[in-house]
Amino acid sequence: MDVMAELRPIGALYSAGNFSAGLGNLESLWAAIPDPKPDTPNAYLIVEYGVALALKEGDLEQASQWADRAPMFAAKRQDMGEVEFLVGKVAFERGELGKAKEQFLIANAKSEGRAFEGKDERYRRLIDQ
Repeated sequence: MDVMAELRPIGALYSAGNFSAGLGNLESLWAAIPDPKPDTPNAYLIVEYGVALALKEGDLEQASQWADRAPMFAAKRQDMGEVEFLVGKVAFERGELGKAKEQFLIANAKSEGRAFEGKDERYRRLIDQ
């Protein structure tokens, strides 16, 4: 399965502001990925898209459900703290600041600060407290 090709129309829905339809299509795509999902190239991007769309939709519960899928990919990633940053970002938006700080500190250590480049400054301020 070419995950990148499958994500293009979902990206177009995101750009058009149709977050709900994008989330529905992502759920279908996620279900179509065989287990173990981390073995499918680029499947982690589905999780990232899910978090982004759910946050845009304002659905923090669904964002959390997508973020909860991220850790299964940690071993397959280059481990630059992407998974922890994503989980921390959702925790932050949910007001779970202790969990967010814990995850951001891990992401910061693994990425040597690069995980925060170009990101919301509130995330960096949390770990600098």
